[in-house]
Amino acid sequence: YSIIPTIMLDGIIAYDIMQGPVNMERFLKFLKEQVMPFTNPYPGPRSVLVMDNCRIHHGEDIHCLV
Repeated sequence: YSIIPTIMLDGIIAYDIMQGPVNMERFLKFLKEQVMPFTNPYPGPRSVLVMDNCRIHHGEDIHCLV
């Protein structure tokens, strides 16, 4: 199983649990449906998204979304 959490200072605001590895399509869907609705334009609260250097974080679709 794989778990994708979205964590902020107040705790976990979104997560997804799936069987098998996370691919770019699944990660993009998670961002669109569960993370982006909680975000705001900079410099508002929840306006900065920090991701590590994982390969699936670098797709063009993800770049355009965030």
